[in-house]
Amino acid sequence: MIEFVKSYGILILAIYGTIQVWFIALWKKYVRKGKINIYETGTIEVGYSTFGPTIGLNGTLRALNKDVFVKSIDLEVVREKDKAQHILNWIAFRSPKIGLAGSQPASMEIPAGFLVSPDSPHRFNIVFNDAELFEEIRPLFNAYISEWLKVAEQLTKVWPPSLGVTPQPEIIAKQLELIEAFRKSPIHVETYTALDRKCYWEPGKYRLKINVRTSKPDKVFTNNYHFSITEADSKNLKLNVITMLEEPISNYLRIQNYPYNFAYSAYE
Repeated sequence: MIEFVKSYGILILAIYGTIQVWFIALWKKYVRKGKINIYETGTIEVGYSTFGPTIGLNGTLRALNKDVFVKSIDLEVVREKDKAQHILNWIAFRSPKIGLAGSQPASMEIPAGFLVSPDSPHRFNIVFNDAELFEEIRPLFNAYISEWLKVAEQLTKVWPPSLGVTPQPEIIAKQLELIEAFRKSPIHVETYTALDRKCYWEPGKYRLKINVRTSKPDKVFTNNYHFSITEADSKNLKLNVITMLEEPISNYLRIQNYPYNFAYSAYE
């Protein structure tokens, strides 16, 4: 026995070591699953626009154990007082940079799946919207735009837009008369009422669940948060309906439109 150990002991240890290395490598590659940790940053940006109700989130995704492919991210929002639930899907990636020098809108791109590696955490700045409500809003707004284009055609007949040329006061008065008549028209009033009612950002507390859906492993990694909307936040968000309706008018007149309002709620 002693002679056997002397003769083959080193070989046995070498084989054992090799098997152990291969076993660990195989375990890391095929058995140990990748995971995603979600780290929030800043505040929760709550909005309302022609995209419908929106939420903007900033943060970082960190992969553990191995590379993980993120195929989609969505949100579940529940209003505490009546348990009304809404699903928001990603609609755009935004740059994490802040442009302090000018007022140019942040660049956005269509969302797509991405890889997160353990040695390379992924920063995200994503806008989510309520796709179901957006499909309800779109035909309302399209009908509104169709009626506005008829008014714009009349405005063009009164005075064809010309850069650097100021129309006579009586022409300006005629244009304003047509625009004011449109603002008081049934389509304007009805669209305003419908869009105002579809904004469900009421004052109160909300639950927010972020779902990071991955492939290989096919899993859902989640974080749960709470946030609140104040009475002032709710009123400001509903004021965006005015911005939505005034936007085509302002674009035609080449004037600055009202800005969109957002509520920036802390993670609770």
